[in-house]
Amino acid sequence: MPLCRTTAAATALVGGLALALTGCAGPGVVACPAVGYLYDGPAVVGFDPALPDGALVSACFGAGCAPAPVERGAEPTVGQTMPGGVWRVPQEAPYLGEGAYGDGNERMLRVVVEAGDGASLVDGEYEIPVVVERTGVFGECPGPFRFETLVVEASAQPIG
Repeated sequence: MPLCRTTAAATALVGGLALALTGCAGPGVVACPAVGYLYDGPAVVGFDPALPDGALVSACFGAGCAPAPVERGAEPTVGQTMPGGVWRVPQEAPYLGEGAYGDGNERMLRVVVEAGDGASLVDGEYEIPVVVERTGVFGECPGPFRFETLVVEASAQPIG
């Protein structure tokens, strides 16, 4: 067998092996694993500026859902520290709207805040910010994700 053919065959074998081991389908094509990631942690809500004393916070996942009261919690272990504290909204009943399953795929959160006298300070739907851990040799594939702290601008003046 001529040397030229042996070298070409060896080069093709090494190149094919390299592509097979990296999971690539060819030049310029990225093959990411077919993994579906879920997040079942709470949505964390903070307010800027801090809410007045006696304010009642209610929230729920999904457009058009019925908000339920949420208790103020401890500062987040990951993410932004808020001067007035944070509220954790678990992905479970009664906070899940119709069609929301508590797996992190519902990224819309309805937040309602009433002052102690019943005046409405906040009533809106907000997109929950998400952090995605990239995977792959060069970070070209999506990986696990989590919710970041949703910072809602709180009005000192009643809305409506």
